[in-house]
Amino acid sequence: MTASSGQPAATDEARPPTTPAAAASAATAHRPPIEGHRLVGDGRSAFLLRPDAEVDWWCGPALDSAPLCWSLLDRAGGAARFRDVRYSSRSTEPAGRTARTVLAAGCGRVEVWDGLLEVPGGGAEPAGQAGPALVHLVRALDGPLDLTHELSVGGFSEPPASWTVSGDAARAQVGDRGVVVTGGAVGVESEAVTTRLSAPQRRWCAVVVAVDGALAADPDALAGALATAEDEHATWLRGCRLPRQHGQRALDAMAVLRSCTYAPTGALVAAVTTSLPEAPGHERQWDYRYSWLRDASLAVAVAALLGQRDDAARYLRFIHRITGGRLVPSGPLVSVHGERVPQERVVDGVAGWAGSTPVRVGNAAADQVQYDALGLLVEAVSTYVQTGGSLDDDTWRMVHDLADAVAAEDPSRPLETNGIWELRSARLLVDGDIGRWLVLDRAVKLARATRPWTRRRRWARARDVIAARIEAAIDERGMLPQSYGDDGRPDAAALMAVIFGLLHPRDDPRAYRLVVATVAALDAHPYLYRYPPDGTDGFGGREGAFLPVSFWVVTALAQTGHVEAARRRMDELCEALPRLLPEEVDPASGAGLATCRWCGRTPSWLARCTCWTRRSCGHGTGW
Repeated sequence: MTASSGQPAATDEARPPTTPAAAASAATAHRPPIEGHRLVGDGRSAFLLRPDAEVDWWCGPALDSAPLCWSLLDRAGGAARFRDVRYSSRSTEPAGRTARTVLAAGCGRVEVWDGLLEVPGGGAEPAGQAGPALVHLVRALDGPLDLTHELSVGGFSEPPASWTVSGDAARAQVGDRGVVVTGGAVGVESEAVTTRLSAPQRRWCAVVVAVDGALAADPDALAGALATAEDEHATWLRGCRLPRQHGQRALDAMAVLRSCTYAPTGALVAAVTTSLPEAPGHERQWDYRYSWLRDASLAVAVAALLGQRDDAARYLRFIHRITGGRLVPSGPLVSVHGERVPQERVVDGVAGWAGSTPVRVGNAAADQVQYDALGLLVEAVSTYVQTGGSLDDDTWRMVHDLADAVAAEDPSRPLETNGIWELRSARLLVDGDIGRWLVLDRAVKLARATRPWTRRRRWARARDVIAARIEAAIDERGMLPQSYGDDGRPDAAALMAVIFGLLHPRDDPRAYRLVVATVAALDAHPYLYRYPPDGTDGFGGREGAFLPVSFWVVTALAQTGHVEAARRRMDELCEALPRLLPEEVDPASGAGLATCRWCGRTPSWLARCTCWTRRSCGHGTGW
């Protein structure tokens, strides 16, 4: 996803087609550019904003609530938009607490200032939390203008809202949520509420859409609140410790990470959306509005490496919460409240982005086994400690118990796992062994550095047995296969063996050879596929190149001493990519695909690049 300018869809694109044939054609054509959005979040809710200031995705009151606005997936879906306007210019930040857009309307221009604020005394879950309010502030730039705002909500998994007008407010019930619209002259047209505004020159007027309560459309008070939110966000970003190369990328990642965090619990969602496709027109759509143990762990590492130790500690507390005294969470992902993810189901009647169905809510990966997630958890703890964090007794106990359990699981044989790519059938994946090795290796090093009296010999023995099996699987090309006993199918997850030091990147020639062979097999320069996009993973269509592993190549090259090659590849990625990243891209066109996954992983992997490790933290240089 991007914050750079692009041509917004025409306003009349939002009108539903009138015939079945037209509907089928329109569904295929409806593909608002994923790379044309900005992300706005306040720590409880978040929305996506198109270049023409249309809110085409908004879940409230929480990040994983049923969507109120969803025209991202269906042109007839709920949306908040201004009529008869076109894009003129906008602010460039990819994510944050607010966003500003300049629109052309008639013979003049208006500035729109969007953000989320809390509804005092709202009834959002959990009980006692404030509900969110979507705020549009509007002012004319060239002379007073009349403008109409249109809002339709609901209809995704519940009936569309039915509006009633009382005084200067419109009210509706959407499922168990109450929605109130205030500001301007409010009216109802079919299933939409309209607000007619007389935008004065250089002075704000307001439209407010509040969930579970009401918020007065006082332009001056709202402008003050949005300005305060902007200042607080800017201050927080200034506190980040940046790498020497492409520091703006690190800031962008942190801004997205924060917008994807549910503040009441510290949960980080993988995305604020569901069902953006990996292969348009096929069935590769998933719901990522939940918190993965893997992503929560990476958030700990990213925040620690960028100097946001308080945020790192908050994510670590969330991990403690979801483990709940157990060795491992019941699955690799939980809801934003730390509870079980809803059962995966299909939502009928939604056209889908570019006609890509099914549209899903819930996620069947909740019951999977992912040893790579456990490895990244202990790696995150080690990163946190190496950057100055304190290894408290509870965190050490979690690491200790996890290492004990992994060492006891017969290290002489591989275990079935669904792996980092969440394959729907468990297999003897090599990356599962890399995850087991990482748990044990980092536990040994943490014990040596912080708990030297710990008995760790059994961990080291199990680690070495697993490492020997992984090394024995390297084939004559220098590659690790995706799984043991297969036909040598390449997998970018093999790069983790170099990134985390299973193959010592500076003194083991196999490390660089593995990087070169993996890139040769999966390259779509400057991107990388996670595995061959040949449709043999059980799903139709050809998926795009995978951005996280595209950045892994940068790290792996730097780790093996090829810093100039790493820098060139990083430069090429940053030149080709927008500031707000998707998870996948079409390598031929550069168009964004798949869910708007935060990709804040990037600084975590890049932290091991030489340009970072020259700083004093020592991460990546050994204990």
